[in-house]
Amino acid sequence: LERRLFGDWCSYTFQPGTFAKGSFEATLDKVDRALGSTEGPWFLGGPNPSIVDLQYISHIERMIPSVLYWKGLRMRGTGRWKNMEKWLEAFERRPAYLATKSDYYTHVMDIPPQYGPGQTVSEGEPFQKAIDGREGWTLPLPPLTGEDLEPVLDFWNPGDEAARHEAAFCLTSNFKAVAKFAARAAGSDVGSWQRNGGFSKSALADPYAKAEDSIIPDVEACLAHVANALLNGTDKAKADMKGAQGNAEVQKACLEYLRKRISVPRDMSYPAARQFRAHIGWVISQL
Repeated sequence: LERRLFGDWCSYTFQPGTFAKGSFEATLDKVDRALGSTEGPWFLGGPNPSIVDLQYISHIERMIPSVLYWKGLRMRGTGRWKNMEKWLEAFERRPAYLATKSDYYTHVMDIPPQYGPGQTVSEGEPFQKAIDGREGWTLPLPPLTGEDLEPVLDFWNPGDEAARHEAAFCLTSNFKAVAKFAARAAGSDVGSWQRNGGFSKSALADPYAKAEDSIIPDVEACLAHVANALLNGTDKAKADMKGAQGNAEVQKACLEYLRKRISVPRDMSYPAARQFRAHIGWVISQL
């Protein structure tokens, strides 16, 4: 059943139009029934997940954002796959799982280099904008809830303040390296990894890009404003930004380069990444 689900997902996601949508949904129905056939949330029952659950979760975690992003199909929050919802919630109650859980943006960016590009249909376009930052990565952010497109249930929602503080800690604890990384946008060989790989490589990995050292002090100043806004609010940060120096367009490009490469969970949790992306966007808007 797990192999059938994976195959139907590949057929649906990576072929044009809505080919295999019916098969994918029908297989999800079977998975949901299998989850409902035992006591408790797990495939084999019992108090803890088994190797069967672990085999499924790595794929289903990727399926949820990918079919939403490219096909406009919601797997969570519709009420159709209730047993799967309970199963996902049971995983999310486990800190060890949350420590490895990616967000929707990270997944839709890392799937194409592994499997090839997803094939978009018009129903997916509104969700694409919400997931990839064309809409939604701006302040003020609405509170996170379990009803969101990317749900954050109450038991693992740290709250906005704690999420901002986590983002600020992750930034300031590696400040020099983050600034130099962002300064790649003003340097050389940006995008060469993907171009030289025949576009089978991730555009966001960019390991051959070289930072422009002369712009690093300006980038550090911008990131200091991001940290200030995260910790003290945008009013305080805006007052402190008066008289900012340097090439604003280059600074914006460096901040946007960084914003697109914030990865969950590698860099921070999803609630923190959401705050970090939005506060970088706020500083960009002030330059």
